Amino acid sequence: MPATAARRAARRGDARRTDTGADDGSVGGRVDGTTQAHSGPVVGSAEWDLLTDDVRWSAEVYRLLGCDPGHGPLSLDRLPDRLAEADRPQLRRMMTDALVHGRHAFGTLQVSHPDGERTTVECAGEPVLGNDGTVTALRMLLRPADPD
Repeated sequence: MPATAARRAARRGDARRTDTGADDGSVGGRVDGTTQAHSGPVVGSAEWDLLTDDVRWSAEVYRLLGCDPGHGPLSLDRLPDRLAEADRPQLRRMMTDALVHGRHAFGTLQVSHPDGERTTVECAGEPVLGNDGTVTALRMLLRPADPD
């Protein structure tokens, strides 16, 4: 998904476009003008508001991280609980880049699901800056990593 489309999707609170111009392959156009749904990359969006402690996750983030939507989204300080121990330092570096230095953060992380399954997820985080230049929120897009 191109960066501008990803940012627009994150601002809207979803990371999937469902029109015929979808960047993520979720809906494909046909020569006859109709559309045909097919599976494409799954992208989830999440946002943590640092001023209000509000956390919003798309349904795909719950699925990618193996969390129960009935329990609500994880706060940033609980997010490492879902990762393999070896990937927690990388997440801390990503959070420091975004929240302290105001930079974009990228990484590939191993997620540990409650049932013991492990999946690999690619993450791209973007700080949201307030009028005074301080970080007020973190937006993140997540998707399954391509199997090698």
